[in-house]
Amino acid sequence: MARFDVGGLDELSKDLASLASLPDEVLDGILDAEADVILQAQRSEIGSQWRGPYSQEISEKALKKGPVKKGKGGRSVSVYPQGTRTRGKKRIRNAEIAFINEYGKRGQPGRPAILTANEQAAGKATEAGEKVYHAYLDSKNL
Repeated sequence: MARFDVGGLDELSKDLASLASLPDEVLDGILDAEADVILQAQRSEIGSQWRGPYSQEISEKALKKGPVKKGKGGRSVSVYPQGTRTRGKKRIRNAEIAFINEYGKRGQPGRPAILTANEQAAGKATEAGEKVYHAYLDSKNL
């Protein structure tokens, strides 16, 4: 009669179960890596597109990455222009200026630097997240 022995199946089962629920640190690392790529792409595109006759003098330096946030829909990292500046006698948020630059207003065409950067960097951002995930897999010998 034939006999079938399997060694290490319990270990493999535990490893696969741990992959089903990634630790928060790994998820945060993936998001941070992807956000870093997006941040650099947006800074570069803003630096090249938001100059000229319609410039509202928003700098790519105002663009920053926020912390990882947990919500009902999952985890997220925001990348957006932060801070304020004075325009005449009023303070205006850099995010408002970025909105006008991105979408335009009456008499001023939009210059979608953020959209363009996001589309161009999507593949590189995914690769950066995959590197973090694969490092986690390697740490588990998978």
